[in-house]
This record gives sequence, C-alpha cells and structure tokens, in this order.
Amino acid sequence: MSATTSTDTCRCGYELQDDGLASWEPVHAEAWIGLLETHKRLTRALDAELEAQHGLSFSALEVLGRLARGENRSFGLSALAGACGLSLSRISRIIDSLERRGLVTRRTVEADARAVQAQLTDAGLELVRQAQRTHFASVQNRFFEQLSDQEVATLARIFTKFAPAEVQACTGSPGEDQLADR
Repeated sequence: MSATTSTDTCRCGYELQDDGLASWEPVHAEAWIGLLETHKRLTRALDAELEAQHGLSFSALEVLGRLARGENRSFGLSALAGACGLSLSRISRIIDSLERRGLVTRRTVEADARAVQAQLTDAGLELVRQAQRTHFASVQNRFFEQLSDQEVATLARIFTKFAPAEVQACTGSPGEDQLADR
C-alpha cells in the first residue's frame, strides 16, 4: 500500500507497509535522517564547546547575540522568546543565569510596568564577542570546511525555502528567489 498519489503530481518519499507502519524510500531516509543526525551531532558538539570555553549554552549565546544586536543592546523578554523560538519561561531562566553572572540586567519598561526588558552589560558584550569567535570558527571547521562552495550554495537554497524570514533577519541576505541566481 503506497502513499503516493495517483496523479503523479507529488512523489511521496515514504510507503505504508502492510502492517500499517511507514518506511522511507532509501534516498529520502538518507536525506531526512542525515539532516537530523547532522543537526544533533553538530549542536551537541557546539553546545559542549561553548559550555567548556565560555560557560554558555548554545541558547544563551543566541540570547546574548540578539541582545548585542538589539536597539540599545536590549530586548523585551517576550520578543526575545519569539525571536529565539523558546518559551518565555525558558528565556526567563536563561536571563536569570546571565544576570547572576553580570552579563545582563533586567528592567521594567516605563510605558508598561508589566513588560520586562533584558539589557546587555559591557561584560556581556565582551563575552558574546569572544564566544561568537569560538562558535563561528567551530561551525566553519565542523561544517563548512566539510562542504564545497557549491554544496554550501545548494544548502542555502534548500534551507531558505523553509526559513526565509529567519535567514533575512540574521544576515540581511537575499531571499530564496535571489539565491536561485547564485
């Protein structure tokens, strides 16, 4: 029993077996499982390295980086949670940890006493600079140096289909339609 459509307009990458379980076609399994395994291994290695060298988790580095780029080096906690794709509770715990280290301060917004902003301190800015150097060099070594320029461009085109706004927000680079010209 196949999950493919009868119109051939869409090629499905999996099949439903007689026992009701699904299995991937081999090339789809290689692509999907490869993506998941690569992500898992890279993020674990990068997280461990950041923790060992700077006492930061991958998520904490993202928070510090977003604060560094924010207006007046600050961000509302709710907006920060949305931008990082984390819950407000998780952001609050990260900010608590960073605040204890003197890397951020927390303050209420004058216009809305219920709103809370985090602001990066000078010590936080210096740490994010150091940690980003470590992180970017490690990503370069563990990921980009394993790929040709053409493979990197192919991945850029592929992943921009799934997260065009995020790519634009992080890099200011062109969207998917402009990447196709590369």
